[in-house]
Amino acid sequence: MYTPKHFALSDLALARRLIDEQPFAMLVGPDAQGQSFVTHLPLSWGGDEEGWWLEGHMARANPHWAWLAAQGQVLAVFSGPDGYISPTHYETRLNVPTWNYLAVHVHGALETIDEAAAKDALLKRLIARHEPGYAEQWRGLPEDFQHKLLGAIVGFRIRVARWEAKAKLSQNRSALERARIIAHSEAGTANERELARWMHQLGLGA
Repeated sequence: MYTPKHFALSDLALARRLIDEQPFAMLVGPDAQGQSFVTHLPLSWGGDEEGWWLEGHMARANPHWAWLAAQGQVLAVFSGPDGYISPTHYETRLNVPTWNYLAVHVHGALETIDEAAAKDALLKRLIARHEPGYAEQWRGLPEDFQHKLLGAIVGFRIRVARWEAKAKLSQNRSALERARIIAHSEAGTANERELARWMHQLGLGA
């Protein structure tokens, strides 16, 4: 990912926060012929003394998991809020439009998780993150139904080898210009309001 120094986001805690807020990722890796293939799916992160990882699952019918497990490195792309930035916010007319956005790229090797109990634990972690109240309903489903559902998916974990994050949020503009952009964004769409929140979070406000 092309990342000028002033747009680099080097704080791992902030990168993980973006993953928590925008968990729906693109999992990118080659198919059996070496061509690019993308699976769209939610991922969550965890960590231990050896580092951190991403985990998720996909349909067993999707051949991508087997290709990725065999090929080695995989890329997970998380896209944060984004939005158009008008040059009318700038102090001079000699400017052009641009687009602000946040993104995190995570690289690592995919390891499959296909034992029933391990997949059940993975799903429960996903449920706990997104809808804790559903956990009781999941546990109450008939055992044969749960077994059928677990058999239809393949879980996986990506041990993170490296990561990079970018927050293109008008860091290269003046304080006055950033203030105008924030004011406009705070009065805009939900996506634009999220951009403004991130600008404040990174200390780019007034």
